[in-house]
Amino acid sequence: MKVIINLGKGNINSGCSHIVVQLLDSKNGYQRQLVGSLPPNPELVQLHQQWQFGYGAFYQEKATRIGLLQAEGSRYSEADFKQISQQIPQKLNDWLNSDRFAPIERALRTSLKPNQPIQIIITSKEQQLQQLPWHLWHLLSDYSQAEITFSSPSWQTIEQNSRKRQKTRILVVLGSSTGLNLQEDIKSLVSLPQTELTIKTEPQLSELNEYLWQEKGWDILLFSGHSHSDLAAGYIYLNQTEKITIPQLKHSLSKAISFGLQIAIFNSCEGIGLARQLADLSIPYTVVMGEPVPDKIAQIFLQYFLSAFAQGKTFTLAVKEARQKLAGWENEFICASWLPMIWQNPTIDDIIWQDLQPTPKQKNSFRKTKIALLSSLAVSSLVIAMRSLSWLEPLELWAYDSLMQQRSPETIDPRIVVVEITEEDTNSDRYPLSDSTLVKAIDLLNQHQPAAIGLDIHRPYSRGIEYEDLIQRLQTNSHIFPVCAYSSANESYAPPSGLSPEKLEQQMGFSDLLIDDYKSYTTSSYTINSRFDLAAPNSSNIQTPKVRRQLLSYDPSLAASASKCLTPYSLSFQLAYEYLLQAEIQPLEVNQNKQWQFGEVVLQELEKKFGAYQSLNSKSSQIMINYRSGEPGKRITLDRVLSGAIEPQLIKDRIILIGYSASIARDYFDTPYGTMPGVWIHAHQTSQIISAVVDGRSLITSLPQWVHWLWIVSFSLLVAIVLVNLTEKPLIYSLLSCLVLGILLNRICLFFLAQGLWLSYVPALLSLLMVTVLIALIQRNNQPQIKSKFLNSY
Repeated sequence: MKVIINLGKGNINSGCSHIVVQLLDSKNGYQRQLVGSLPPNPELVQLHQQWQFGYGAFYQEKATRIGLLQAEGSRYSEADFKQISQQIPQKLNDWLNSDRFAPIERALRTSLKPNQPIQIIITSKEQQLQQLPWHLWHLLSDYSQAEITFSSPSWQTIEQNSRKRQKTRILVVLGSSTGLNLQEDIKSLVSLPQTELTIKTEPQLSELNEYLWQEKGWDILLFSGHSHSDLAAGYIYLNQTEKITIPQLKHSLSKAISFGLQIAIFNSCEGIGLARQLADLSIPYTVVMGEPVPDKIAQIFLQYFLSAFAQGKTFTLAVKEARQKLAGWENEFICASWLPMIWQNPTIDDIIWQDLQPTPKQKNSFRKTKIALLSSLAVSSLVIAMRSLSWLEPLELWAYDSLMQQRSPETIDPRIVVVEITEEDTNSDRYPLSDSTLVKAIDLLNQHQPAAIGLDIHRPYSRGIEYEDLIQRLQTNSHIFPVCAYSSANESYAPPSGLSPEKLEQQMGFSDLLIDDYKSYTTSSYTINSRFDLAAPNSSNIQTPKVRRQLLSYDPSLAASASKCLTPYSLSFQLAYEYLLQAEIQPLEVNQNKQWQFGEVVLQELEKKFGAYQSLNSKSSQIMINYRSGEPGKRITLDRVLSGAIEPQLIKDRIILIGYSASIARDYFDTPYGTMPGVWIHAHQTSQIISAVVDGRSLITSLPQWVHWLWIVSFSLLVAIVLVNLTEKPLIYSLLSCLVLGILLNRICLFFLAQGLWLSYVPALLSLLMVTVLIALIQRNNQPQIKSKFLNSY
């Protein structure tokens, strides 16, 4: 807590007509503001002047650290001096108990806590007000951790470079030492821990400037020697020939402060003038002696202060303890405890010795670990919640597509051949393709003994003898698989009429595809639509949905509407099964988890929560489509088939899919690899099953949700640990680290996706960005600052 007492433009003789007292909590800002005044007190002025005269006379024959000795021969009574020394504290407190100021003290007592660290900062331009023994104010006797400090009414915040020093650096300047024993000051310094001492004895001004300009910086500047102050300035006797003022060191001291100088100690006489000049440079803390100081008291004070400060006392309380200990020497050195004075920059919080030491690794490490842990937990919890609510699904699926496209190229599957019905084919024949053309194509292909033929063409209606020929081919050939659509009651997508019930169930495949409709993301509703509802991609008013998942089978009784499509198996599943059966691959079975299994390969169904999906339809058997990065099979046109210009080895033992690529069929879908006709998607799906069983090619899998959460938390923690350890580095280090971590994340997710494992890329990337922002805000808010309105209040 800081208590700022601004005495305004007043003085003791004429009074202080406008006093403003502000209570400022360094963490929470302003707490309270009080106003009052102090009446004129000429008697206190006269009494203090008599005390100063008596003090000078008492010490004129003792060794003091003052350059100018008091005049000898003045009338002086030691008894009168001691009596005045006892009267001043009483007169001071009587003045502070006046009717105009007493309400302020009462308000302070109600606002301050007895054991609370408190800095009571007196600001005034009047030197005589500053010379009063404010530490004897009765208020302080009830607050053991309160101390009086002084400040100029004009001050500002300072920017200091981050400490890069391995030890606390102290620059000791031993000035002119006639009649003094300055080596005792050195003895108090040598035992300080982790300290680098540089001692300059009676340096030249130019040499001192050079040392203050050192970029490595100093933490403490100690001057011991002769000095004095008058109404104009303070002077230090640098050597036998040079007497200098603080303004002569203005530039070098300003640079030293910017390099991290925290404390200036002038263990010399009459330092108020020095402190007032230093205050203009906004140095954090200065300690001076208010009056001529005996050499012995200067030595003892430095010893007491450094001992308390190094043992963990705050700077102000270390000075207070040293001053209180000086009271034990007052039988020999009257009013010795009145001498030490603290001047401070009000924007700076109290400091401790550890602040000047190399960064305490254990303490700093614990703090950094705490920040990293809390930041990562906060961010990852928020990200996990957003993911669970499906808010991230559009981004995650987009990132999934992007990673799929970054995978290495693959060769085509030699077992798959796609016969495309192109624009030229529909132009030369018609749309839909005539039954006779389709029968001719089937007969030509059958000559070369394919393993299976998949007809990705709906043929529900009877069109005469040509249609009967088509039904006859389907009925008599067990390796030809037509299609129907179970998700529509439209007769156009019913099974071919005329097939036996057994054929309708066992030799059919449904053509329905699972799509991710972006319009449904907001409700996390994933629907099963068949492709017949879709337009070709060149239709400007209809979006093509994206197909990422493969539907293996379904229970016809669960169809949304009544349908004649009764087969429970998809076209791709039927074709893959037929090929594997003819190749005498280990037979299909349903394992104990009720999942399809070919040999050791399990077609593990997607759970309700899988990867980025948070609410899949778990009533159907579906897997992700592991698209090949190129075409899944050989491409030939229907025209080429009908012309007979095909090689037998191209067809023999292959899976043949026949379907439209002509835009008029409106049979196009969006995929991670762009828009493609439905027949090619069926080809990818068929190839996926066969490649997994025969070649060991990976299926797309994911991790349990709790493992995804652990991955998000772990990556968030990694990012947080890296960033908190770079907070003292230039900003470019943090930005480069974020870039490197982002690239590393991309490479990790890409590597695992190439192996078939879908990791949470977007949640981890979002965690990286959010942790970066959060830690930046934490570090910024942790920097000690005074509110701008407080800075401008004077």
